[in-house]
Amino acid sequence: MSRMRLACLLGIAAIYLAVAPAMAGRLEDIKARGAVNCGVFPGVAGFSVVSKDGRYSGFDIDICRAVSAAIFGVPDKVKFIAAPSIDVFRHSPGPDLVIRRLTWTLTREAPLGLMFGPIIYFDGQGFLVPKSIGVTDVQKLTGKRVCVMSGEGWVGNLMRFSQANSLDIRSIVVTSRSDGEKAFIAGRCDAFSADKTMLGAIRADAAEPQDYDILPEQISKEPLAPLVREGDDRFFQVVRWTVFALIESEELSVTSKNIDEMRNSSNPDVRALLGVAPGNGKALGLREDWAAKVISSIGNYGEIFARNVGPDSNIQLDRGLNRLWTDGGLMYAPPLR
Repeated sequence: MSRMRLACLLGIAAIYLAVAPAMAGRLEDIKARGAVNCGVFPGVAGFSVVSKDGRYSGFDIDICRAVSAAIFGVPDKVKFIAAPSIDVFRHSPGPDLVIRRLTWTLTREAPLGLMFGPIIYFDGQGFLVPKSIGVTDVQKLTGKRVCVMSGEGWVGNLMRFSQANSLDIRSIVVTSRSDGEKAFIAGRCDAFSADKTMLGAIRADAAEPQDYDILPEQISKEPLAPLVREGDDRFFQVVRWTVFALIESEELSVTSKNIDEMRNSSNPDVRALLGVAPGNGKALGLREDWAAKVISSIGNYGEIFARNVGPDSNIQLDRGLNRLWTDGGLMYAPPLR
């Protein structure tokens, strides 16, 4: 072997040895630590709340627990860490990922050395109205007083929407959710505008939630997704495919209740998903039944949605764009094979 060729091979090997640990580092650190550190921001009912005895629950919390189940086989090896902002995540070594109703945008990702995972919820700014005023669609908001919080771009979205549709909406800007809720419930504004996920929580806080409707239209795109750091490639893959497994299992009608029966399915996609046909686990550096552990302990995407924010909850959000693609929604997973 020539010296030049040997030098080239040694150079390639050195690059591989330098890159491989960096790619696998976060995942290996999590395994050695024995827990996933998940950044959350409690305060929105249905998505992330903490009870008086310190128990976490909600849609975001279940996604964190699903990642734990994929890595460890059980959902409770999670440490929840407060992540009030993206900057805190960027400058704190504590959280491995953040799941806290974060909208995926270009400037939150590319310039900051971060990566958003798959969309877990298609959100958008909408309107909460009391049924008593008879407003059933956004066109009937003409001339109405609408409470809207400063920050998050809600005021600008509302102004542009009003101007584009000649609605002459009168914005009442509030500085906090609590102030806005009080004004809205007291009747000082005819509607409340914010992301629909927040509107569901506000409606649930009302003394008579059934007296309020969330209008079907939305005026912005707010795709919510988990956030990880660039360079954590292997861990990013685990997070990504865990979310896809939740969606795929619903499409294949695999639930937390029928999973034992479904292990006997002859459907090759079901067999691959549940690890009966091996390969997926090895590809991710996990046990072959990693997705089965996720589904048995957390349920599929539809189960997570229903119990936290859908018909089995007091939030009562419509599935909307978060229906499966086979049902007219946008939820779609690449093949798990």
